[in-house]
Amino acid sequence: MALEAQLSPMTPQDARMRTDRYAADGVAVCWVAMEKRPWERSVPSLRVAPPRDRGDAWTVRYGMARYTWAAPRTVKTKAAWTHISCCLDEAVRWILQGRVHAHTGPDGTVWWTAHSYVHLAIARARVEADAEGVQQAAAAEQSRRAAQQQAAATERARLAAEQRRLAAEEAAQEEQQAEQERPRDFFDHAGIKAGLWPAFMQLVCSASSKAVTCGDQSPAHGNGLLLYSRPRKGAAFHLAGVVCPDPLGVLSGDVGDG
Repeated sequence: MALEAQLSPMTPQDARMRTDRYAADGVAVCWVAMEKRPWERSVPSLRVAPPRDRGDAWTVRYGMARYTWAAPRTVKTKAAWTHISCCLDEAVRWILQGRVHAHTGPDGTVWWTAHSYVHLAIARARVEADAEGVQQAAAAEQSRRAAQQQAAATERARLAAEQRRLAAEEAAQEEQQAEQERPRDFFDHAGIKAGLWPAFMQLVCSASSKAVTCGDQSPAHGNGLLLYSRPRKGAAFHLAGVVCPDPLGVLSGDVGDG
C-alpha cells in the first residue's frame, strides 16, 4: 500500500496513469494533498489539514465518505453520500486494515468508504429501480388503456358514420322510389314507359342547366305532370313546365317555357 503525499502540481490524467502503474505492480495507492487538487475526485485520495496546535492530530477534510438513508428506508426518504472528517491516523488505519476501500460513485468521483455503505447504496438503487419499474409499468398500462379507449372511440365513430351512410342511402333509395312511384299514374295515363323517365329527366336537366324536379299530375294542365326548376342551389323551385301528351289539355297561364 503506497501513501503518497503529492505537493507538486499533477493533472488528473497523470494521477490516473500513475495510479494504474501502481496497480500493475500490485500496489494500491492513496494520494494525499493539503489543498484542493484537480485530480482528487478521479483517484483514491485524502485532503488533509495540519494540526492547529502542537500535539493535535492531522485531520482528513475530504476523501472519506459514508452513505446515509433515513428511516423508514423507502424510495421517498432521503439518501445521499456525505464526506466526513476524521483523524488522519484513523483514516490510514482503516485503509491498511481493509475496513474501507476506494469506491467510484455514479458520477465518477472516487472516495474511501466502508463495504456496508456501498451495500446500503446498492440496496437503495434497487429500491429506486423497482419503484421506477412500477411507475413505468403503470405508465405503460395507462397508455395501453388510453390506446384501447381511443381505438374504441374510433370504432364507435366509424360505426356511427357507417350507420349514417346506410341511413342516407336508404333515405335516398326511398326518396328515389317515391319519386318513381309518384308519376306512375301519369305514366299509365300518358302511356309512357317508367324505365324511360330517368333518361327524360336527365335530358331536361341537361338542356335547362337547372335543377329540375317533377310535381303532381295536374288536371288543370291537361292532366299533365308539373315540372319545377330552380336557377341555383338554395333558391326556391318554380313551375317551369308541364309534361302533357294530351293535345286537348288545358294549359295554365303561369306555365313556363319548359
